[in-house]
Amino acid sequence: MAQPQPRGGGGGAQMQQGQGKAPASAPPAAHQSPIKYGDAFAVKGDLAGQPIAPRDAAAMRAAESGVPGVPVPQESGGGFSVGGFMEQAAQYNQALGAVQPGQASDAAARGGVNVAQEAVPGGRIVTEFVAGQAVGQYAVAEAPAEQAKAAAGSQGAAAGRGGGAPAGRRN
Repeated sequence: MAQPQPRGGGGGAQMQQGQGKAPASAPPAAHQSPIKYGDAFAVKGDLAGQPIAPRDAAAMRAAESGVPGVPVPQESGGGFSVGGFMEQAAQYNQALGAVQPGQASDAAARGGVNVAQEAVPGGRIVTEFVAGQAVGQYAVAEAPAEQAKAAAGSQGAAAGRGGGAPAGRRN
C-alpha cells in the first residue's frame, strides 16, 4: 500500500531537506561517545572505561590469525570475529577523535591481547582476551571433512597397494 506523501508548500520540502542534512554532517547524538570495552564486552575495572583502539584491534586480529579454526570475519562470509568488531569500533573511535591512528589502550598495552584454546572432546574451546579479561569465547568443532580426509587417506593407501597388484598382473 502506498504511503501518503506530503503535499504542496515549500515548508515541508525545506524541513525534509534540513532533516536529511543533519545526520550526514554529524553522527546521531546517542553515538557521539566512543565505543568502550565495557560497552561491547562483559569486562570490568580499568579496561571497561577505555575506548577500543586501533593497535588493540590489530593485535587481536594477529592473535586470531595464529589460531586455526578461529571464525572467519563476517566480511569474508564467516561468523562473528572479535578482532573484526574491534577494528570497526576502533575506526569509529578514530573518526570521533577519541583515539589516534596506531594508538593502543593503556590496559591492552599493559595486559596484552591473546587467544587461548583448550582441547575438549569433539573440538576446542577458544577464548579471546584483552588485558587478561575474556572478550570472546566459542567452541570450534573438529572438522568432519578433515577426519574423513584422514580416514580416506589411510584407506586410499591400502587400496592403492591392493589396486597396484592386479594392475601389475595384467601387464
